[in-house]
Amino acid sequence: MGSVGRRWSIRIAAVLAVVLVTAVAGFQAVRPRLEAAAVERLREAARKRGWVATIGSAHLAAGPRLELRELAFRHGSGWLVEAHEVGLAPRWSWRGVIGRAALARASTVSVQSPVGLRVEVKPSEWAVESAENHLQVTLDGGPPAIALTVESGRDTRIGARFVAAPLSNLLLVLRNGCPLARLGTVDGEGELIRRSGGLVDVQLRGRSRGLAVAALSADGPACPPEAFGAPADVEAELRASVDPAAGLANISHAAVRTRGLAASAQATITGGTADPQVSLNLDIPRADLAEVLATAGLDLPAADLGSASLAWSVAGRLLDPASITVSQRLEFSPPAKPVPSIARLKEDFVHRVETPPGDTKQIVVSPGAPDFVRLGDVPPLFLRALLLAEDTDFYGHQGVDLRELPVALAADFGSGAFTRGASTISQQLAKNLFLTRRKTVSRKLEEAALALLLDSTLGKSRELEIYLNVIEWGPGIYGLGPAARYYFDRRPSQLTPRQMAFLVVLIPGPIKYQRSFASGEPTPFFDEMIATLLGKLQTVGALGDGNLQAALEAPLNLRIPILDAGTPRGQTGGQ
Repeated sequence: MGSVGRRWSIRIAAVLAVVLVTAVAGFQAVRPRLEAAAVERLREAARKRGWVATIGSAHLAAGPRLELRELAFRHGSGWLVEAHEVGLAPRWSWRGVIGRAALARASTVSVQSPVGLRVEVKPSEWAVESAENHLQVTLDGGPPAIALTVESGRDTRIGARFVAAPLSNLLLVLRNGCPLARLGTVDGEGELIRRSGGLVDVQLRGRSRGLAVAALSADGPACPPEAFGAPADVEAELRASVDPAAGLANISHAAVRTRGLAASAQATITGGTADPQVSLNLDIPRADLAEVLATAGLDLPAADLGSASLAWSVAGRLLDPASITVSQRLEFSPPAKPVPSIARLKEDFVHRVETPPGDTKQIVVSPGAPDFVRLGDVPPLFLRALLLAEDTDFYGHQGVDLRELPVALAADFGSGAFTRGASTISQQLAKNLFLTRRKTVSRKLEEAALALLLDSTLGKSRELEIYLNVIEWGPGIYGLGPAARYYFDRRPSQLTPRQMAFLVVLIPGPIKYQRSFASGEPTPFFDEMIATLLGKLQTVGALGDGNLQAALEAPLNLRIPILDAGTPRGQTGGQ
């Protein structure tokens, strides 16, 4: 190249350098305004949709690329979406204008629901297309496995489509910080329509391959140690509508099909929160118990646990438990061979329990044991009181009785606290013999299955005899014989009606109720529960009018040693 060419090259390079420096300087000067405008645009878009956006910082980098940090979007209904970092860049195409089509690269995104469920979306890249009344977000990198759309206008439509979507690799579902499910690979679609009048319609239909669920903890934030259940293919459908103004929620169709189980349901709730009235129908034509428990991640005592079918209907006002009517048709087909761990209970056995201090106590369930009480030696009045308080239809059900569940839930709903249970004596026995103290949804499922097996294998009399000899009646006190001796220094056959009622009332809270008689006499609250049970005995004819009055006035004569601090010997704290 000649000297002229070199001079022109130098001049052109100098001019380009000046232009570049000027452009960079200009960009640096306007960048703060561009960043602020981008943040305000996002906040305004959120406001239009009922959300409040908080953005920690924004940085407009070369590319161009807008980097946002510490994002949080809150909705008045309780939803919260958070992300540490999100990067937005133009998606270059003939539509590739910032704000119309872009690629979004996000760190882990957390979506918190009003009911405590949280979904975490792992770091991923999404294609975003927006227009005046339309927003579409799709998983980038090949054919869209996930597509989400939002259309706003007179009605708001939110749609979702999944095509072989690897949700197990992308999403983590948690409750109270604990993994809830591995979602597998999902195909399906769903739509939520919020109409101008406030009516919301929901339709979902999908299939997951390889779905696995974990136990749900109900007693605190600590994650349960149980592993995930066996993976299963699950099909689900839902059609529902909600009209908040009318206080109406209607599930016209809900169905689930998976290994060992098919279920369908319809439900309607009217009256809003002021006077909720429910109508529910649940139909389970067949449930293979071993398959269902395996899917729930529970250890199986045998490969064949039998099968059950259930038709269940509920109707009534939740604030008036007495108005609730329940219809139940439960049928259980026992396994072809008895389950060894259940069948052994027909004979003498040793039951081991772990006491709250961590010690192990042996309970010998045998007529030869000094503390054993035969069923025939239990006063009939005590048995009547026990069944009235704990399981009124003990001799009529097959181990599980769902007719009491809605009434118990309604009572809890009305009081605002979870104070009343609905477990049968068979379920309580299953819990005492086989299960831990941890309250989980999976454990309740296992408890119900074991109750069906106990009832069909042992029969009512043997169940009741074992129950009376193994349940807890106080700190380190197990069985009716030791309980009668500890509290009253008597044999069960010598108990007065009021003493019998005392022991029965104690069953739901043998530890937490200790403070209710720490002074040597029951508190008014505990004494009222005793009187109520005695009144029920009179109502069913087990106590005459004169006998009732005598029972109410009889001294309790508690014999437990009282400590100076006002706490009975052996007190171990609340349950």
